[in-house]
Amino acid sequence: MVASAILLGLVLPATAAASQTVKFAVAFHDAQVDLGKPGPSLGDERIFADSLLDTKGRKVGHDAGVCTFTSLAPPEAACHITFFLAGGEIAIQFLNAPPPRKLAAIVGGTGTYRGARGEAVIVEGPRQTGTVTFQLTS
Repeated sequence: MVASAILLGLVLPATAAASQTVKFAVAFHDAQVDLGKPGPSLGDERIFADSLLDTKGRKVGHDAGVCTFTSLAPPEAACHITFFLAGGEIAIQFLNAPPPRKLAAIVGGTGTYRGARGEAVIVEGPRQTGTVTFQLTS
């Protein structure tokens, strides 16, 4: 699901001075919590504690979050994740379901990201890796 990342780039578009795109590679670290009756059931959770890395593999941040399963067929979970970066935090929420590309709402931030809005795109790759791209507006 969602986890660690590598800083791939920062772009400040000339057309929108108040917007920026920040992309990280992600290595996912998550655990399934089986609540209620044994096996998959509504209310089960997936807990995240991932690392964000730069292009040289150095840790530049991390995330923490939870997804709560709200449907089994099709599988869907309501997710809330906070990304901790050197300049502050970015909070997102989204409905997690197949396929591996997720679109999330940026619902706020702190520090450098205070008042941030926009979208985050999470793409799950092989072997618990992926990317997260923040398209920030303020």
